[in-house]
Amino acid sequence: MASKDRSSGARLDSADFCVLQVQLSRGSVASSPPQMHFMTVDNRMETLDFVQNNMDLCAKNILKLLRGKGDK
Repeated sequence: MASKDRSSGARLDSADFCVLQVQLSRGSVASSPPQMHFMTVDNRMETLDFVQNNMDLCAKNILKLLRGKGDK
């Protein structure tokens, strides 16, 4: 779910959102190719800094979403 950022926080550029490309791999196991996923985040610098500093947590959340979709 996304909502428009109505705050006046510092942004990377004039866009409301940005798309980040995330490459997921299985650690040192090279048998399966890495998976590419895209995630949309608001374009505020504090959000982008949080995502960059907590990429492992963001990747775990993407995996939870993917596993949830597979259960349906």
